[in-house]
Amino acid sequence: MGDFNEILTGDEHSLYDQMSVVPQGMRDLQNVVEHCSFSDMQSHGPLYTWCNKREFGLICKKLDRILVNDTWLTAYQQSYGVFEVGGCSDHLRCRIKFGGDRPKLQRPFKFTNALVSDPSFLPMVQEYWESTEQLYHSTSALYRFSKKLKAFNPQIKKLCREKLGGLEQKTKEALAHLCTCQLETLQNPTEQAMRNESIAYSRWLFVLGLEEKYLKQKSKLHWLRVRDGNNKVFHHAAKVR
Repeated sequence: MGDFNEILTGDEHSLYDQMSVVPQGMRDLQNVVEHCSFSDMQSHGPLYTWCNKREFGLICKKLDRILVNDTWLTAYQQSYGVFEVGGCSDHLRCRIKFGGDRPKLQRPFKFTNALVSDPSFLPMVQEYWESTEQLYHSTSALYRFSKKLKAFNPQIKKLCREKLGGLEQKTKEALAHLCTCQLETLQNPTEQAMRNESIAYSRWLFVLGLEEKYLKQKSKLHWLRVRDGNNKVFHHAAKVR
């Protein structure tokens, strides 16, 4: 596949009917294709794949192609090429698809566990559950339950962005505010200053707890993704020792 810099048939040149002789390069490419029993892979896109980009004397040709043999056609019966514009080149770009679209992965329902610590989480769940269709014991109950959870997921994601977005920065800001309140208490010891410090301390502990839960879950998910690699590393380290 690629730029063969030659056309294979006359209709692959926009001005072929104005040419007086058949180009030698065209004959050579035809001989190669015939000798090797090649054929063009089925494809989508414009016939012409190259343009000289001239306003006067405009020429378009099919110079790019995907040639396959019988073995390929037997092994990859559903394969096809796609020729599409790329913007930055006088040639179309090309990609090969080897078959039908891949089935979508069925992802499990999951969310950041730290979110349950937020006071607004349970009321939100209750309001959603009571406002949607009730579930009864039946053969389709589990399916309808999964659909209900899936429909609820956008609300959880929105709450997660609002409450846990920029969590690291929020933790730093809560600590900085606590330090400011502590300094105020020491410089001007009053009951109000102490109350402000106590509130700031509770806020910092709460945000810190959320961050800790979030990082624990994140590290656990990362471990599950790379556990095979970790096992190999530990096994190798044990052998070295």
